[in-house]
Amino acid sequence: MATAKPLPGPLAAGSFTIDEGRLLGLSQGRTRAKDLHVPSRGIRVPSGVEQSLLARARPYTRLGTADTVSHFSAAEIHAFKLPAAVAGPRAPESTRLLHLTRTGSAAPRRRGVVGHRARLDTSEVVVLQGVPVTSIPRTMLDLAGTGTLRLEDIVVIADDLICQHSRYMHPRTARLPLEDLVRFVQQKRPVAGLVLLRKALDLARIGVDSPPETRLRLLFGRSGLPAFEPNHAVLDLQGRPLWVDLACPEYRLAVEYDGGHHLTPAQQHADAVRNERTADAGWRQLVLNVFDVRNGEDWVLVRVRQALRAQGWSG
Repeated sequence: MATAKPLPGPLAAGSFTIDEGRLLGLSQGRTRAKDLHVPSRGIRVPSGVEQSLLARARPYTRLGTADTVSHFSAAEIHAFKLPAAVAGPRAPESTRLLHLTRTGSAAPRRRGVVGHRARLDTSEVVVLQGVPVTSIPRTMLDLAGTGTLRLEDIVVIADDLICQHSRYMHPRTARLPLEDLVRFVQQKRPVAGLVLLRKALDLARIGVDSPPETRLRLLFGRSGLPAFEPNHAVLDLQGRPLWVDLACPEYRLAVEYDGGHHLTPAQQHADAVRNERTADAGWRQLVLNVFDVRNGEDWVLVRVRQALRAQGWSG
């Protein structure tokens, strides 16, 4: 059996269209060789090539139609904090396939693609490494309109995007300021997802470092507890700030969510020092972790209510 002729360098690196192959000298027979995978008509992928979603999507936007990567595909490219139900290994195929939006009379229809049709303003499309992708605000709007994500899921995404703070050694800059997102929804005409996105932005708060912190804050808010603020600064006895994940200033209760990195010896030492400084400042500290969350909302609320009552809350 004859060995297939090596591909030109640019084609060996990842997905390409048949037209791109022909421009670099590939014959029709070579495009049908067994070392090339056919994910969809007009597209070839060298076998065994590892590539990003952005690289995999590129040739789909080079087939002569004005298609833009959108919805769940754009969300993955923008590194949104999506729930495991739509982004994990057990996610439905409809969220894992490539999502493309076309401005026109018909949505894209081809194997491996979930097609959408919408009128995209030029400001709603960004070009990343030569690939048109819906912007962060437009992608949030599209996701809100799918009916797949809950209000809480959209707030998690928003909190992560707008997070900014100047914590010592761990500062963060917002990927997109909250006012830019608010301005985007204010300027949009009624469209699917707009109401849900507006509600989510009303609940979003600056300074939240992780999805569990967002979900805990929303749980406290809908459960009749006193108000909790994210990224609150508690001053220790030396006047130095202690940044609290979720703070109830009225009852001087600090709630910390400790993720997996808190299991290292160095972090455990730092946490012990933090706990001492918090107590010396006259605050009670409640530490929650993944095991508390897995035990369910009722378990978490019992622990928080007990801590608040110990601080004088009568609820």
